[in-house]
Amino acid sequence: MSSVLFSLPELYNSYKSWVSQNPKTLGDWESIAKWTSYFLAGRINNSQILSELIYCLSNLLVMFNDRIIKKANELHDCQSTVEKIKLWLTVVEYSEVFCELSARKIWGSTGKWVVIICIQIFKCISRMLLIFHYKESIIQNPPIPVLDRKNALITGEHSTSLVTEPNFESITFTLKRSGRVVRKIDSSPPTIGRDWKPLPKPSFFQPEGNQSINSILAKRMLIAETIYVIKPIAHLASLACFGTKTWRPWVISLALDVASLELYRSCTKKNKQSLTKQQRLQISKRTVLLLLYVLRSPMYDKHSKDRLHSFLMALSNVPLAGLVCKPLAEYLPFWQSTYFYMWST
Repeated sequence: MSSVLFSLPELYNSYKSWVSQNPKTLGDWESIAKWTSYFLAGRINNSQILSELIYCLSNLLVMFNDRIIKKANELHDCQSTVEKIKLWLTVVEYSEVFCELSARKIWGSTGKWVVIICIQIFKCISRMLLIFHYKESIIQNPPIPVLDRKNALITGEHSTSLVTEPNFESITFTLKRSGRVVRKIDSSPPTIGRDWKPLPKPSFFQPEGNQSINSILAKRMLIAETIYVIKPIAHLASLACFGTKTWRPWVISLALDVASLELYRSCTKKNKQSLTKQQRLQISKRTVLLLLYVLRSPMYDKHSKDRLHSFLMALSNVPLAGLVCKPLAEYLPFWQSTYFYMWST
């Protein structure tokens, strides 16, 4: 027994070495584990919980391997409080459906709703903490995205081959009138390392005429993100007040989503630079996710269910399309009852 315990650190170190050296092969095995969870759904007893457990563990494994790759390539992997909150939020995002299904299996409907409420309160408080205390703007879903390993490895190789640059503020100064950033003479890099491009303006510099506009846009974006964060709690509260069969919770949730997106759109109309490329991508994803309201009750139960089933069965008559459409039509009710919740963010 003691020999096994002593070998565990060696096994872990060997695993880290293999992960850092074989990211492509690792990605293939991670994909196999994730697709296995899809094929298990509905095929064996208790397959709901089993498939969700495999899906949850595969996502957590991907996140764990990403952290190993980051450390191995000396990429930025800050252990600040913000990153720890995002880490726990990501773990909850990946495991919340499994926790809900397990609670329903063990404690019934009451236990399911208790778990849902606890999870959504934790997510709401954590996101609010990131927004108001740590000044995060738009929180991604999941908060720690999957690492783009191909580009990350290239970045890691370049970063190790270059000399570490000093702090931006210590090597430059900004002209008061024009805002032009000028490099100090004694901090110029060697000729071979120069790209001869003008230095960018620091993010904190704003022309005086735009400061008031930017402050208004910042407040508007804060309101928009706050609306998005409190939407799951508002939906759960409306379910408690009006019941699960009425349209009011569905309408309230849709209205909050649309209001948040419209506030973000008004910000980009005023100033296209108010959102970064990554933030605009996140807003685009939220816009596309509005289509899921077609699959959410009571819209699905009263209008979408029969139409979608007929559409999928019609497509199944197309050669090769039946391999996908027939299983999809068969398992869509299960997936709808498990995943398409209004309180998910």
